[in-house]
Amino acid sequence: MLTKIRAAIEEYKMLPTGGRVLVALSGGADSTALVLSLKELGYRVRAMHINHNLRGGDSLRDQSFCEELCRRYEIPFRAESVDVKGYCAEKKVSLETGARELRYKALFEEAGGEPVATAHTLSDCLETAIFNLTRGCGIKGICGIPPVRGKIIRPLIDCTRDEIESFLRERGVGWVTDSTNLVDGCSRNIIRLNVIPELLRINPGLLSSFSGTVKALREAEGYISESSRRLFDESRAEGEYDFSEACDDASLSGALALLLKEAGVEPSYLRICDLKRIISEGGAINPKKGVYLRAERGKIRIERPREAFEPVKTSLRGETRAMGKIIGVTKISHFDISRFNKSALRYFFDEAKMAGEYTVRPYSGNERIKLAGREHSFVVKKLLAEVPPGERKGRIVIDDGFGAVFVEGAGVAERAACSESTRSAIKIYIKDI
Repeated sequence: MLTKIRAAIEEYKMLPTGGRVLVALSGGADSTALVLSLKELGYRVRAMHINHNLRGGDSLRDQSFCEELCRRYEIPFRAESVDVKGYCAEKKVSLETGARELRYKALFEEAGGEPVATAHTLSDCLETAIFNLTRGCGIKGICGIPPVRGKIIRPLIDCTRDEIESFLRERGVGWVTDSTNLVDGCSRNIIRLNVIPELLRINPGLLSSFSGTVKALREAEGYISESSRRLFDESRAEGEYDFSEACDDASLSGALALLLKEAGVEPSYLRICDLKRIISEGGAINPKKGVYLRAERGKIRIERPREAFEPVKTSLRGETRAMGKIIGVTKISHFDISRFNKSALRYFFDEAKMAGEYTVRPYSGNERIKLAGREHSFVVKKLLAEVPPGERKGRIVIDDGFGAVFVEGAGVAERAACSESTRSAIKIYIKDI
């Protein structure tokens, strides 16, 4: 096992010879073997135990075991107690997520820039690959757990659980067992306790076969990732991403995954397929609230709605500043409706029909407006259907106290519009500040 660990450290450039490393020590067989093997290999090891306070007396037992183990082997040790339940209640996350976030936060703070070694094994890697396959994944998902992720290293990534237990027995070292791992009450335990034993019946050399497969897949994934990053970087230009000439489908998929991450969206196979479709056909998708990806002629841009604006009161005299724009008016005396076409009249009010104070604001929900010359009222959002979704909330709406009386780009409500009897009109103009 030590040979495998040394080879993994060298292959994945985890640690320099004799380097310093902080081990996340739970007291289980894997982390116990990890801290002892790294010490035997000559690394300057220290250990940290995170007490999640989730299993009553068992949590205290685990901490005491880790403390005694490190005392016996003269390994610098520190324990930290965290309130997982309180954190999860505050952040509204699951116990598993909260425990992981608090654990890594404590480990990184203690490490102070040193690598943090976790005890993930080849067996864990296989479990993760199967778990990912059940949900749907790409090559990276089938690869399971990466040997290195940032400052996190996994020196046991090529070792099996049987090898680890044999290593400890040879040295007469025990370990603690988390009883929750023995109950198939969650997806990973179902895979560990039920699925993998059946696969081993089919192929007793399953872990060895998987090890070779995953190494080949990591090489392929590394090549595709590098190609995808290059395509993504080269596509970026002036606020948009040009994929019109992308010819390598695998690299394009990877580049689109990077684009989704850039937009703050979790990549998925279906979202990447949607992006490929709009690259080819044009259009937009809304993968997350407040985020739109719009494509035209193979070029994609990320759009986000403008931030919320406070309504601004105005008399529609002179100029009003609101929503990052200037709303101004021009008075036209001796108005003759026959001199203006239908499109221009969308910006004219009949001055005789204007009274009181107005409010400039974005449109609100599914509010309606009956435009001049239309038989029925329309939902404002539908009137702006041709406007990119990320820009709609930036369109000016003027409210006269009875609802929307003017919608930028759509027109004036019938109750304020000019007609053949209009003698004096007010024309609205809008420009960006």
